[in-house]
Parts: sequence; C-alpha cells; structure tokens
Amino acid sequence: MSEHPDVVVVGAGLGGLLVAAEVARRGGHPLVLEAGPVSGGVAASIHDENYLLEPAAGSFLLPHPHLTPILESVGAGVVPAEPVAHRRYVYDRGELFEFAGPTSLATRLVSTRGKLQLFREPWVQTQKMNTDESLRSFLERRLGPEVGRMGATLMAHGVFAGDPNKLSVRAAFPAITALEDIAGSLARGFLARRRARSKDAPRAKVHIAPNGMDELASELAVSLGGNFRPDWPVNSVQRDGGEWVIIGRGEERAPSVVVALAPAKAAQVVPEAFTPLLNEAHAAPVAVVGLGGHEADLPVLSGFGVLTGPDCGLRILGLLFESSYALGRAPAHHHLLKGIYGGDADPTVLALSDDDLVALAIEEAGQILGMPFQPTWTRVIRHTPGIPQYNVGHLAWLDRLDLISADFPGLHLAGWGYRAMGVTSLAQHAAALADKVLASS
Repeated sequence: MSEHPDVVVVGAGLGGLLVAAEVARRGGHPLVLEAGPVSGGVAASIHDENYLLEPAAGSFLLPHPHLTPILESVGAGVVPAEPVAHRRYVYDRGELFEFAGPTSLATRLVSTRGKLQLFREPWVQTQKMNTDESLRSFLERRLGPEVGRMGATLMAHGVFAGDPNKLSVRAAFPAITALEDIAGSLARGFLARRRARSKDAPRAKVHIAPNGMDELASELAVSLGGNFRPDWPVNSVQRDGGEWVIIGRGEERAPSVVVALAPAKAAQVVPEAFTPLLNEAHAAPVAVVGLGGHEADLPVLSGFGVLTGPDCGLRILGLLFESSYALGRAPAHHHLLKGIYGGDADPTVLALSDDDLVALAIEEAGQILGMPFQPTWTRVIRHTPGIPQYNVGHLAWLDRLDLISADFPGLHLAGWGYRAMGVTSLAQHAAALADKVLASS
C-alpha cells in the first residue's frame, strides 16, 4: 500500500463499506475507520435461540449494475430468497389482498371508478409542478385520487415509514418521476424503459445474506484486511494544504475523505461550515417487533409480507414474513414475523413500552392474517434517530450541501441520510464516489 491511502472512509456502516470495497475493487487503496468494535452500523442482526432477526434492511435485489460487482469482488455469501418472495399483500378496510402487479386490479382493493382513472393515466395531461412535489400529490395527479392515495401510502410505509404528504417524490423515488420526465406518462415511460432493456438481461430478484446482514458487513470489512480499523473514533476532519487530516485515536492523511455517518454525527467531525445544515436533517424513529414461535401457534402466509393501506385502521406499517421468504431465520418448524411501527407515519406509537408494542403487534398481526397468534419469542429494537426522511425540501437541502462542499474539495458525505435509501442505492452512490475519489488520487 502507498504511504497514504487514496481515501479515508469514516464509518463502517454499509454505506462506508461499499464505498471502500468499490475503491478497492478498482485498484485503489481505501482505509476505513470505525468508532465501534465491529462493522455494519444498523445492520446489527439479532442471533438468538436459532432466530435471525434483521433490525434493518434484510434483503436486496440482484443482479444490480453496482452492487453485484462489489459483492462478487469480496466473495460475499448471498443467495436468492425463496421463490415466494414475489408474493406481496396489502391490508386495507379489514381485508387482505394479494398484490401482484396489474392483476391486483381484479380485486376490490381499488373501486371501479379508481380503475377507470388508472387506465386513463397515459393520456392524462397535468401541469407538472415547478416546485418540489409530495409523493401523494404526484401519484394522485397521475393516477387519480384513489389509486394515488393508496400507492403513496404503501410506498411511504414500505421504504421510509414515512408520511406520503411530506415525502418528496423526486428525492425519495426518483425512478418514478423519471418515467414522467422521459415520456410524459408513467405507463409510457415504463414501456419505453422496458423496450430499451436487453431481452437477455436477467430480471432482478430478491436476495438475502443467509447468515445475516451483519455477516455481509463483516465480509466487506474483512476484504479490506488491515485497512479496516475498528475502535478508531474520529474527532475531526480537517483540511491541511492539499490533503485531509483525520484526527482521532491517531492521525491519518489522504487526498480524499468520505464521511459515511448520519448527518447529525457527521456534523460533529466535519468543518464547522457544514454543521448548521447537517443538523437540519430529519430522521424518524422506528421500532421493529420480532415475533417467533412454533408454526402451529404462529401461522404465516407464503410470501414476502404485508403493507397496510390508508384505511387499514391499524398502527402497524408493514408485516414481513421473515421465515417464509428467507429460510434459516427461524428454527425448524417455527416461524418468524417482523412488524414495523412508528416513523413519520405514526410517531406517537413509539411512546408505548416494549411490552405494549409486542402486545399490539400480536393483536394486529392476528387481525391481518385472520387467526390468533401465540409467539414464544419476541424482541423489540428501537432505531433512533431512525430512518432519514427525504421530505419536500430535501433536494434543496442537498443543493445547499453541494454548495458548501465546493469549498472543501475531496470531502464527501455518504450514507442513507443523503441520496441513497436501500442497499442497492448505497452501492450506486458508492460507485459515483469511487469515480471522484480515484480521479483525484
């Protein structure tokens, strides 16, 4: 390795590890500094009594143009989820509906009037918003009030545990707005993108880390050898001439530094010019409730899970069938469910105690699936500050960050607090950062 690394990455969550792994894959020399004893950040899988509960993201889509090469380069042990992972459900108005793309329109999930408005989408002429638009506003504008409200609620709950009236559609779901941008319609944009895709291109499917996302993070860290340093807290990141000085347990220097920390934590180490803006970032606390038990006492449908609609009458945002789509997450003849609560969608529910959250999850899961539940294993994991919320104004916030960053060449911010929600998005951002880092090394 050269005297100094090409880049120092501060923070060994998945965002930081993916940046380092991508730089290394391209022949660069990264150094990762982690304040804690292990890598992974929120990817801190729970291994207990032969249950494996993922408190954060537990799956991702592969193949992916950026994530796949990184995982292959480190020999990561990932496997396809069970084939039933494509089966998704929606619970609304006291009824459970299987959500299977266009065939969902044959169900009572959407009224006849709502279906007719949806079919008109390719010909709908609406005034595009010149300002940042909420997820709900965008989908109602394109799909009509009924389908738009339903779709916005499901998307907000499923990705951000967010409020569809607050989330910025262009910041939170850029692939959706791109369809309108390229074709003037979601349907026409989808068809255009589908025609442009190679017929031989494999379709992305759900994959999992069979031994936990914590092991996946460990595999990324191990691939770096001695260039992953745990128990190395960073106190400050300072510019010194043409390079960056990272000060903490010691001192490291590099032409580039990637601070892969949540905005509030990043504010504590980067130059003061960033501090006020980083402290404006908004994240919403969430609680994950794990329910495990014998299959006779904890029946689970075949599929990935359930999202709750706007008229569900429940407080749970989503219920994942962990042991159905990911074998090995429960002992033999047992099942594991994961419920999601809180976020910007329902912040007050987090005032409940752990015991009350478990009781609520048991009651609501039973109501959704139409049968009583008797779990013998339960866990509650609370995430604070929680899931970043890309609300209306987020893009303007990023623009302001970019303006400040222009005065600090070589300093980059990474992680899901900014532009990358989900593992594949983190990998995409890692590739963009690797371009910048290696170009300046």
